[in-house]
Amino acid sequence: MIRHRLDLAAALLLVCGLSPLGPTVASAKSVPGIDYVSPEPDAAWILEQNNIVLRPGGIVDGTSIGNGRLQVIGSVSGLHSGKLRLSDDHQTMTFAPDVPFVAGETVVCQIGAGFKTDKKGFIPPAEFSFTIAGPERDQLPPLPRFPEGEVDTGIPGTPGWIRGDSIPSGPPPVPLPADFPAITASVFGPAARGRIFLANFNLFSATTNPYLMILNNDGTPLFQRKLGAIGLDFKMQPNGLLTYFDNAADCFYAMNAQYTVVDSFRTGNGYATDGHDLVLLPNGHALLMSYDPELVDLSPIKSGLGYGIAVGLIVQELDLDKNVVFQWRSWDHFKITDAIARTNFGGGLDYVHGNSIDVGPDGSLLLSSRSMNELTKISRTTGDLLWRMGGKNNQFTFVDDPVFFTHQHSARWLPNGHITLFDNGNFRLPLFSRAVEYAVDEAAMTATMVWQYRLVPDVFAPALGYVQRLSNGNTLIGWGATSPAVTEIAPDNTIVYQLTFPPGVFSYRAFRFEWPPVEPALIQFQPASLNPGGLRPLLAVIQPIEASFALSDIDLSTVKLNGTLPAEAVLARTDANLDGIPDLTVQFPRAGVDALLSPGRNQLEVCGSLRNGDVFRGSGTIRVPYPTSTLKLSGVRVLTPAGKLPVELAAGEAGSGPRTVAIYDVQGRLVRMWRTAPGGRISWDGSRSNGDIAAAGIYFVRVDGVPGPASKLVIVR
Repeated sequence: MIRHRLDLAAALLLVCGLSPLGPTVASAKSVPGIDYVSPEPDAAWILEQNNIVLRPGGIVDGTSIGNGRLQVIGSVSGLHSGKLRLSDDHQTMTFAPDVPFVAGETVVCQIGAGFKTDKKGFIPPAEFSFTIAGPERDQLPPLPRFPEGEVDTGIPGTPGWIRGDSIPSGPPPVPLPADFPAITASVFGPAARGRIFLANFNLFSATTNPYLMILNNDGTPLFQRKLGAIGLDFKMQPNGLLTYFDNAADCFYAMNAQYTVVDSFRTGNGYATDGHDLVLLPNGHALLMSYDPELVDLSPIKSGLGYGIAVGLIVQELDLDKNVVFQWRSWDHFKITDAIARTNFGGGLDYVHGNSIDVGPDGSLLLSSRSMNELTKISRTTGDLLWRMGGKNNQFTFVDDPVFFTHQHSARWLPNGHITLFDNGNFRLPLFSRAVEYAVDEAAMTATMVWQYRLVPDVFAPALGYVQRLSNGNTLIGWGATSPAVTEIAPDNTIVYQLTFPPGVFSYRAFRFEWPPVEPALIQFQPASLNPGGLRPLLAVIQPIEASFALSDIDLSTVKLNGTLPAEAVLARTDANLDGIPDLTVQFPRAGVDALLSPGRNQLEVCGSLRNGDVFRGSGTIRVPYPTSTLKLSGVRVLTPAGKLPVELAAGEAGSGPRTVAIYDVQGRLVRMWRTAPGGRISWDGSRSNGDIAAAGIYFVRVDGVPGPASKLVIVR
């Protein structure tokens, strides 16, 4: 266990002869003609391994980046050689010195003439400088990992390196290991598709049996793997990879659908990787965070404190080659006095404690800083703060939220621009935790609470927690350091699913994902209309959407209709639709198909496994005619069940002449009129003669020349 106290920091100050340091800048400093640079001009406490990032604005002319146009000069180390690279976005240049900088020196970056972009043309020469952290930083013990433990930084300088002795072994044994945590799960209503992702540990004890687990709704594991140390943030990324933070290896690992480790992610520039969050972006880039301890003047917190350790936050974006192409530091934008409470981490003032990072629709970052009770929107173009919500620097007016969030986790953008978060509620009386959603108006600077969920009775999670809005409108809540572990609620706040661990066992986050990864498919049925009781089999034409998988990848023995009826044959023909796109046709037995159908339009699903571990799924429509009555009436017959649209009607006997059919509402007003063809069959879609939609309710049908009462029908919308 690492022990670290402020008296050690004071001793280091005397030994190293520190002078007061500490930027208090609240907004980014810029370089004329350049949209973004890292490190920021005049930044202090930069690590010796740091790279240089330049984003002039626009697509960079690749032929303009050579010829020594960037000069990097250390006040002690002198001129630095290195490679200037153009990143995969073709807008960002990175310079990695061949030799690290020297502790305590000032580095000057001279941008020479000749750089050219499509938006700005030639970039004017410019210059900026920054200061490397002093030698005292090397004397600081590393921060504890989460929650506390020794740090293994691994092998530096090898992008994508995977630590061999930390790569998990093969499939889990059966039956379950004796130390696998007991799980109680209950389904109370229509839960969303998918399985539950968790990684258990004991927050308040060093004894734990950490597992990665993917659970069925009944709590039994589809997948489980024991780790040598705590695992965090186990989830499926948008590209289908499974990622988790390995506390022993101090990095995030990525697994494919066969649970094989295929990649790893670490922060660059000498920073140790933090395990709170990893976001993989559509362009293949990765967002990570790091905690950065520095010796600072703590007297702004309280007079007489002197120098001590404060823990800052680093946010990085890595490109496809694992180069840092964006770096944001709390030291350049936040003050240590922004902290709401004097929370310690590893013996230092944990004044930020970033615990989630997300990307908004406009590409900006949303940062959750737990120690500051703050959500911060950060420009990924310039690094500037765009707004601050909550905490001491709040710029928003909160509407319809009587309590406000405190010490929150998992701030996430929703597609509609709302923000969800898990509100732990520390330092609030009475103590309770909740999930909450805000509608954010960035023009009016208002945050309106539009939804919240609290358990009855209330529970309080002093740490951890997650909120995930699911595709069917349900919300999954991971309650963090309390019980239950997981609750899924419907849009009306009724509980549809709940899961609990034994006392003292928790999971940092909880997720629900469709797993194995689902590849979309286009399904067309032939024939598209079936008469009940027929003998003709049903054919399903399977076509990948945008070539998301190869037809040869399908494990044909797993193809099913509605998840239950296996295919009985595969037809050796492709491109059955004659559209030039390869497809595959499978056949389902008619007896089993009829059991899945009812009169009207039927939406049926075809799914199956792929050989790489993924699955495919798609749906199509089959129409079954409504049965006709065998009664021969002189009036009108309603052939569809009550409430169904369209309404199928028959007026007069088969073979009779044309008839006039009229529909009236309950007040006797004409709604629609037809002159039927011989045979008397008509269809009403629920519209009036003028095209307006008729309301749900009771209607009456009369046929001219036919005595007796009108026939009644009901439509439901």
